[in-house]
Amino acid sequence: MPAEGYSSTTIKTPVYDILKKIAKERGVSISDVIEEATIEMGDRAPELESIDSISAEMQHLISTTQKMQERAIRKVERIINDFKRSQEKYQTLVETNPDLVFSIDPAGNFTYVNPVIHDYLKIRSSEAIGENILDFIHKDDAGKMEAIIEGLRDGKKSTEMLKFLDEEGTEKYLNVSISPIMKNGKVREAVGVADDLSEHQRMINEIAYLKQFNESIVQNAPLGIITFDKEGNITSFNDVFPKLLQCNEEKLKGGNVFEDAVDGRLEEWYKKCLNGESCEYHGACSISEKGIERTYHKWFSPIKVGGKVTGGVCIVDDITEKE
Repeated sequence: MPAEGYSSTTIKTPVYDILKKIAKERGVSISDVIEEATIEMGDRAPELESIDSISAEMQHLISTTQKMQERAIRKVERIINDFKRSQEKYQTLVETNPDLVFSIDPAGNFTYVNPVIHDYLKIRSSEAIGENILDFIHKDDAGKMEAIIEGLRDGKKSTEMLKFLDEEGTEKYLNVSISPIMKNGKVREAVGVADDLSEHQRMINEIAYLKQFNESIVQNAPLGIITFDKEGNITSFNDVFPKLLQCNEEKLKGGNVFEDAVDGRLEEWYKKCLNGESCEYHGACSISEKGIERTYHKWFSPIKVGGKVTGGVCIVDDITEKE
């Protein structure tokens, strides 16, 4: 039965075709479909005077949906633009970083390196991509690097001083810190930062060499040599010193230079030395357990670090037989 107020002559919208199709599929009249739709509209049915009102509602819904889609698209575009700006900012920071910044896959192959690699290893970043980091490690530290890569696969961070070789075969000491990047519990890649400490390491090596060289001179010198701190505590001595002064080595190790005197005569000279003055003493003295006096020539010189006296050194010659 036709719904009240509706007839085929009042239906002049595209919705009519849809309703007609539904009626045909159900084997009923279009009026029955309209009546059913009217019932489902509930309380709003009285407000609808014609099928054109339904069409208007549908058009409003479509329009609202389109506006929501447009707003969503604009929001996504803003997010994408913000991401691009962020990415460009990050890339600028990384590529202008004075340290070497890189990433490697779980096998140790470079997936990214900033331009600093050319300053460090004399190779362009484009040439390093795909190469394995082990190819740049000195053979002495290859085992360390292999252990680091293995640890990265297990999600472990690492910081280590490693010896590299640049394209010219020059040794470079880099302090490398690497951290794994995880996804779904698995290591996707690792990112690292390396600082060139080559000059620092060379200075350490040079200091170690000079120390060894000086110790060799001190130990092989024909004169007795002893060093002491600001309080006069003995810090070192060569093999000749206890022999010249006929004293016990064990006692010297825990001794104080202010005891190296007869009637306190040498205390004044040690104090001069620790006050920053170089001086000499010529006379009798002994720290011998037997109390034997001998004649010595002693040279005192302060040891300074940063312009401040931190101790002193005394060089001794036994001139008893020369007197």
